[in-house]
Amino acid sequence: MSSGEDSDPVLGEARRHHLNQVNGVLRRPGMYGRDETAERLLLEAMAAVDGSLTRWWAECDRLGERDASSGTGVMGAYSDILPADALREATASVYAEIAHRLGWLELDRALSAAEFQRLSTDIGGWVTQDRTLSEVIEAFGPPSLWIGGTNPFFPKTLAYVTANRDDKVICLHLWNAFADTAPDADLRGVHPEPVVLAVRHRPGPFRGAFSFTPEGLRRRPSADQCSPLRPVVWIFHGEHARHASGVFDTLDAGLAWADEHQVTGILAEYPHGGAYDVAVSEGRFTPSKAHHGTADHVASFSPGLRHIHLTGGRPDQ
Repeated sequence: MSSGEDSDPVLGEARRHHLNQVNGVLRRPGMYGRDETAERLLLEAMAAVDGSLTRWWAECDRLGERDASSGTGVMGAYSDILPADALREATASVYAEIAHRLGWLELDRALSAAEFQRLSTDIGGWVTQDRTLSEVIEAFGPPSLWIGGTNPFFPKTLAYVTANRDDKVICLHLWNAFADTAPDADLRGVHPEPVVLAVRHRPGPFRGAFSFTPEGLRRRPSADQCSPLRPVVWIFHGEHARHASGVFDTLDAGLAWADEHQVTGILAEYPHGGAYDVAVSEGRFTPSKAHHGTADHVASFSPGLRHIHLTGGRPDQ
C-alpha cells in the first residue's frame, strides 16, 4: 500500500484518515456509540480504502463460524460471558484482533516473542486467583492496546500481542463499578481498582476461549441477565442544580449539547428502570445490610454506571 500512497497522495490521505478512525474506535469504543456499529462501519471503510474487502468479509464470516458473533453481533456472544456494563470494551477487542491481522492496528507496545510465550503459557493458571489491574501491569507490563478509559471505576480490556500479524491477541477483561454510598459521601468503587474477570486466550470456538477468575465466575451473567443491548440514557445534572437539565440517547449527543452550551456538571449514564433493581439483577450490587432495599435506600441509589465531569462543556482531564 505504501507505493499506492506515494503515487496517489489523495488515497494516501484517505488511508491515514481511516487508520486514525479505526484506532480511535478500538481505544475508546464508548465514545462511538453503545454497540459495535462503529467498528463494523469504520473497519469496512478501512478495508475498502485498503483494497481488502474480501479479507474483511472473510473475517466477518469467521466470527459466525466460531460463534463469536450472534444475532446481536459480537456483543451478543459476550453477553453470557461478562456483566452488561463490561461488554462494550470487550467487544472492541475482537475487532482489534481483526485489525491486527489486517495490518491496521497501531500497537502501543509489541511484546517480544519471549514475553508473549511466557504470557501464553502462564495466563490460564495465573487467573485461577483474583487479580487486579496493578497486578496485570506488574506481571505482564503495559498492554499492546488499552481499550476503554483510565477511570478506575469503569470496565476496560487490555490486549497483548506481538508485531507478528499471525499471532493471536490475548485479552484480559477487567471490571469495576461505582459502589452504593450515601448521597454526601465520596464516590468509591466496588473494588479499589479494576479486577480481572476473564481472559480470552484460546483459539477455536468462542465460548471455549476463556479462563475466568473467581470474581469472574461470580459476576458471570445468569440466563435472564444476558442482554447486550440494555437500554440506557445519558442525563446531565448541572453543578449545584436541584434537577437534571438534559436527557440524551447517546454519550456523543450529550457531549455535543454540553459543548454547545458550555455547561458545568455531570453527564451520567442511567439504565431504563430503577437503578437499584438493575444493579442487583446485573450483579453489580449485592444487598448485605439491613437498610439495603429500603425505600430511602432505593430512592437515593446511584446508577453506578459511567459518568463524566464537565467544566465549561468540556470533560475534565
